[in-house]
Amino acid sequence: MDERNKKVAFKVIAIMYFLTIIAIQGIVIYRQFALGQNVSDFEDIAIIMTINSIFLISALLYFGALSIRKLKVKNILLIYLAFITLGSVFTYAKYNIFQNPGLSFEQLFDKLKIITAIIGLLMGFWILLSILGKKRIDKEIE
Repeated sequence: MDERNKKVAFKVIAIMYFLTIIAIQGIVIYRQFALGQNVSDFEDIAIIMTINSIFLISALLYFGALSIRKLKVKNILLIYLAFITLGSVFTYAKYNIFQNPGLSFEQLFDKLKIITAIIGLLMGFWILLSILGKKRIDKEIE
């Protein structure tokens, strides 16, 4: 395959990948709200989607498709806070809206500590992968 064919193939693969992820998310939403299934009935799908997303972002950073080096520290901290906010909102919704009985404030705060730590580890891992990817690309150029 020449460079143009590879580029077209990569675009098709990326589009199909994202359509698959959106379809799986649609199935999860349908099962939860239309069929009224318990979250535990499709928690395995959610875990697979989460791991898949983490590996996707990691690969994009390592192979140079995304670059953290262009971001300032302030922007990285804002992204970190946005992820914590999203994680907190989803956790609150999962336990206090969709399940009975809900979590107490103390239990919710304990979950917030876990969310903060996990997101911090992920962001650190992604920054490390971005740096290693940059070194790998620089080495290939030389």
